[in-house]
Amino acid sequence: MNDNIIREMEKAADMIMAPPNMVSNEQRHIAETIFLDFRKSKAPYALCRDILEKSQNQYLLFEAAEVLKGAVIREWSFLFENDKTSLRQYLFQYITSKTLPPFVRDRIVQVIAIMVKRASIDDGGRERGNILKEVENLIVNAEPNKKILGCNILSNLMQEYATTVKSTDVGLPWEVHFKVKKQFEGTDLKRIFQFCVYLLSEVVKNDPPFSDSLMELSRHLLRITETVLTWGYVSPIHILFISNKSTKISIYESVHAADAAPALKLSPSWSDTMLNSALLPLMFQIYWKFRDAEHLSHHSLNCLVQLASLTGGIFDSDEARMKYLQDYLMSFFNMVSNITIKSTECLGFSNIAKKLLTFFVQSIMKLPDGMKDTLLDEFTRITCHFCDGATMEEIHNEEDRCFTDALENMLDAWTTIFQELGHNHVEPKFLDCAQQVFNKYIQCHLAPPDGCRKTSVDLEDIEDNEDNDRTKFKEQLQVIGMFGRVVPRHSLPVLYKLLEDRINKLVNHLQAMQTRAMNVQESEALDNLFEDLHWIILVSGHILCMDSDGETPMIPSEIMQYSIDQHNRHESTLNATMNAILATESKIAVPDGFEQCDHIIRIVFDVMKLCTIEDYAASVNLAQFMSPEVGSSIMWFLKRWCLSYLLPVENYYQELSPTLLGCLGKDTDGSKVVVSYVLSKIQSNLYHFQSEPILLRDTVELFCDIASVKQRSSSQIVKTESMRNLIKLFGDLQPGSLPPNIVRGLCKGFVLAGLALHTRNGHPDGQAAMNEYYELILMPLQQRFKHILGREDFARISRDERTQKVVVDLLESFIGIAKGSAMPNVIILFHFLAPILSELPVFITIYADYQVIVQLILELFGQCAKYMLCYLPPLDSKRLYESSLATVQAYAKCNQGRLSNETFAEESSFQDLALILDLLTFILSKDYFDLCLTNNEDVTVTASDVSLFGLNFILPLMTMDLLKYPSLCSQFYKLLVLVNDIYPEKVSNLPPDLLNTLLRSIELGLTNFGSDIVQACLDFIQGMAAFVFNQKKADTAYGQAVRPFLKIVIDLTLSRQINTDLTSSASTCIYSLMCCFQEEYNMLVQSLIQAQSDPLTAERLAAAFNNLVRNVKLTCERSPKLRFRDNFDKFIANVHGFLLVK
Repeated sequence: MNDNIIREMEKAADMIMAPPNMVSNEQRHIAETIFLDFRKSKAPYALCRDILEKSQNQYLLFEAAEVLKGAVIREWSFLFENDKTSLRQYLFQYITSKTLPPFVRDRIVQVIAIMVKRASIDDGGRERGNILKEVENLIVNAEPNKKILGCNILSNLMQEYATTVKSTDVGLPWEVHFKVKKQFEGTDLKRIFQFCVYLLSEVVKNDPPFSDSLMELSRHLLRITETVLTWGYVSPIHILFISNKSTKISIYESVHAADAAPALKLSPSWSDTMLNSALLPLMFQIYWKFRDAEHLSHHSLNCLVQLASLTGGIFDSDEARMKYLQDYLMSFFNMVSNITIKSTECLGFSNIAKKLLTFFVQSIMKLPDGMKDTLLDEFTRITCHFCDGATMEEIHNEEDRCFTDALENMLDAWTTIFQELGHNHVEPKFLDCAQQVFNKYIQCHLAPPDGCRKTSVDLEDIEDNEDNDRTKFKEQLQVIGMFGRVVPRHSLPVLYKLLEDRINKLVNHLQAMQTRAMNVQESEALDNLFEDLHWIILVSGHILCMDSDGETPMIPSEIMQYSIDQHNRHESTLNATMNAILATESKIAVPDGFEQCDHIIRIVFDVMKLCTIEDYAASVNLAQFMSPEVGSSIMWFLKRWCLSYLLPVENYYQELSPTLLGCLGKDTDGSKVVVSYVLSKIQSNLYHFQSEPILLRDTVELFCDIASVKQRSSSQIVKTESMRNLIKLFGDLQPGSLPPNIVRGLCKGFVLAGLALHTRNGHPDGQAAMNEYYELILMPLQQRFKHILGREDFARISRDERTQKVVVDLLESFIGIAKGSAMPNVIILFHFLAPILSELPVFITIYADYQVIVQLILELFGQCAKYMLCYLPPLDSKRLYESSLATVQAYAKCNQGRLSNETFAEESSFQDLALILDLLTFILSKDYFDLCLTNNEDVTVTASDVSLFGLNFILPLMTMDLLKYPSLCSQFYKLLVLVNDIYPEKVSNLPPDLLNTLLRSIELGLTNFGSDIVQACLDFIQGMAAFVFNQKKADTAYGQAVRPFLKIVIDLTLSRQINTDLTSSASTCIYSLMCCFQEEYNMLVQSLIQAQSDPLTAERLAAAFNNLVRNVKLTCERSPKLRFRDNFDKFIANVHGFLLVK
């Protein structure tokens, strides 16, 4: 009978594999049905064995192996021990005696590995030991192809124990998986490693070239060795994850996703192998022998990288750790001193350095002086070599940036050395190495003759690149800044000499350009000059300042100490330094006593001199020849420097440089000159470089940062002539002359600067001065808005391009004003904006087809809610609510039909709705983040009412096509969860139509989107169920609306449509629903059991459900919920092995 079945299945296999033109869809469907039924068959072992023995059809052979795999997983607990052993032995004999297609062989090997793992739960690994013995014998004694088969068996066996993602697929709970994994690690993993290392040692006793068969065997042995060394060993922290199942899976998998090769953390049982003095020389010798064979060298180098991370209980003393480190370094030095590191191996060697510094840094600091000096010398040489290689990659615009990545790894390693050495004791050898690396980096980024940078791709391409050099090389520059601060006596003079040399050359170029046109050589020289200046400024900015995201910007301690040392040694004087600062205003080329100027200020003087040259070039109509990239770098430098150095707060420092404090401290002439000069430069850029968006962006960022950070120290910013000129320039600009984001940034800066007037210490007229200043800023904007709105022909001229530019500029200005809001100025600003906001629903209607204006209006409301609402009293909040809802309602009315009829509008609609969701979310935050000081007004409308009412308008617009945008989808469901978490009673009292629409969205989210949306939906359902239980609303209309989710979530979980990561979330959701609807749950369980055609499956399912609720009280309390969650994990692992829910 099996022969007939096999013939029928072979025909079906031929149908499936046939070209589309040879079979009909119906024939292919019938063939697929045959194989689907085959996969569901019970106890298919005899049939599968007959197929393996009798059929030559490769597809059928693969399906037989696949069915065997599924049957073994499903029916393992029902098989007799003799049958298991017989099947395993047969499969092993089958693959060793037959010539099979690789995909069939690999699937059968996987079945063997699964059987061995399952057997080891009960026999403690006895069967695994037997098969390892057979495999070792196969690899040592068999012919070449059988040796490779033996390696494949080892690899599959290790994979089955290693990959936690697959453990549930073979029907094991997590506890059991970790138990057998730990058992495997403690017995056979070391055995496999020793076996592979022994065979590799025999291979490398010979010299290359090796035979093809020997190379292939070595490749497999190296891969297995690499797998052992990159193994994720079970540690006590994993046991903690087992007990805390809600976090276990996601954390464990994320560890491996973030770091594909965890540290080699071994127990003392490995010490006889890993601390054997012959191991490290052997592993380096293996790499040496296979270095020229790229398909082998990669695995061998990874082994060396992992051996550099050896840690854990294997070291019983500091002496053992030091001995291992010295052995490793001896082999490492011997290797790197005799080779030139290639691009294919540079990443590996850099990882070795990085891991050595990560895991052995304390021991490295205690190395004998000779060995430590050798290490620093070799690291320096390698770093400089990688720097040269990275430069060549940049020149040739290579896709694979191996040297660049390796350089960044080496720089990371150096940061560890910096941190370990600290600032108190710096060894001469280290200073020398730091100087060499700094010099090399500078050299690689300068054109000849001072550097070795060669001409790259067109500079225009570089300037238009999304990732400018500041962003692209940020990490590199940060570490080079650390190198420069270690040797400031060397680095700062190098930088100011380079700057001054390039500035003099630039002046000569400009003078020549005023009299004649440039030739090709001069044009190229100018491009190189600008590139040099750009990199010198970047490096200078990273040496003088440190990144301070989220922290108070401060002067680096090394730079402060260097300035103090200059002053104490009489190398710099306050007068000479102050003269340099004052010379920036008087445009003096070389101030008096310039050689005694503090080196920090000298670099800043040079940068400001560049600003003056830019302005001069613009004044003589040569602005088009200036480099926007250099201009942007200057703005970036001034921003960093002003934030750290200008008006320093003395209390932040243990010791302040007299020179810096005397020049840049509060109320000093130097600080006033710097502020005035910077504001003048900002004004100049806005006037002369209106077509350079990136330069203008950096200019406005400089303005906003000095206005917001430095206003706490001084109110002199708003009082300068330069500030008044800047405000006047802004008012005089024609509509559309500046990019929209620049208008926004300027208004934000103007508003932030005004806060300084309010914060003047004890000044009686601070509020009056602030009101007067804001009137200067706001009144022209208000008049412009009233003028355009008051025109009788506004509806007609609204389509005029100039009018649209005016409207866009006004909206951008209002957004900037909202973003500059703070507690002291929010009432002034809101009372200015409130009348304008109330008029914007009309604008939404008029400009319904002009998407830029629509989105600006929506964004304006969102920014008002984000930055203003938390400070507003109830009456003002109500004004904002009313204007916001009127605008959302107007938008919904204008777009109700268009969204469903015009596919081209989808992208714009996504952006619109994202802004509306932002607005509703920011409004909702008022209910739990309210900083209003005067709260004695009656609250008639809550933020949650407004958010729900707004949702009512936009829910019909949230089409399935729009929810396919991940960010919009995430925003939408997060808002629903937030509303439900804060005010579940308001959700329960929604009108039936709105509630049904909302619940349909939740049901849609469970099945149509990614894990983050499913998690949000489960949270929403769990919140609903908890509210229904606690408020006893199971029999209400709301309870009946929630009831169907019990079946939905159970079905999705049993049918594996909910990701394994979310099993714990699904379990708590199901538990809460069970507490509300116990009868419904019992009926669902009975229907599932009765639906099973196999009595044995029905019996097992009934037992599983009984165990699920054993000792679990349905009270919706934390303790029984956690017990149910633990039971549910075991329940799912159990039933997934035998249950199929369609």
